[in-house]
Amino acid sequence: MVKKMQKTCILKKLLRFLILCSFLIGLTGCCRPALLGSLPVTLHPQETSNWCWAASGQMVMHYLGNNVSQCTQANNRFGRTDCCDIDLCPPPTEAPQYDAFNNCINCACPGWPQFDKYGFTFKTKEGSPLTWGQIRKQISNERFCKKKPYAFSWGWTGGGGHMMVAKGYVSLAGVNYVVILDPWAPCVGDERIITYDFYDAAPGHHTHWRTYYNVTYTGGS
Repeated sequence: MVKKMQKTCILKKLLRFLILCSFLIGLTGCCRPALLGSLPVTLHPQETSNWCWAASGQMVMHYLGNNVSQCTQANNRFGRTDCCDIDLCPPPTEAPQYDAFNNCINCACPGWPQFDKYGFTFKTKEGSPLTWGQIRKQISNERFCKKKPYAFSWGWTGGGGHMMVAKGYVSLAGVNYVVILDPWAPCVGDERIITYDFYDAAPGHHTHWRTYYNVTYTGGS
């Protein structure tokens, strides 16, 4: 009888231990992305020739819970109040204006997203892309994955650059592809699939510039 009680006690302790282990594994679970991942991100075309940064910011923020217009971003970026009153879509849109030193001086200027102004935290990566594994974990809808789009930019070989949004990925016949939302052309935009190699860089065309990822809405304006 005593041995039976001891055995029952041991089994109960073992069961409690297994339950605790399962709980801890659940808390620290790993993201295991599928071969295909896609997020229903709304395409927002850029509303001037230089607002790829604002359009990309809008796409990411809209999906994550705070839709900030491109002209609002421009007002805050450039310290202005008139950017929502300029010629936006449909075309013709406001053209950039430059001073004698080639500095853009009106609303229709290049820039970078300012996620922190609108209640978001984020991380950046400079000069190289997210790895294929990072992209899958960032976008995948699987449990414990980020389930988030992110903004990335290319630097053109001839100068300047362009920002877009990554919203999906897929592997086909051993080739990795990234699904992107391109805010160009103004008031039109485009969704397309490119190889990861081209996403990374293309000699004579572009290199990888800056990536905004792990964008998280914490509430606020």
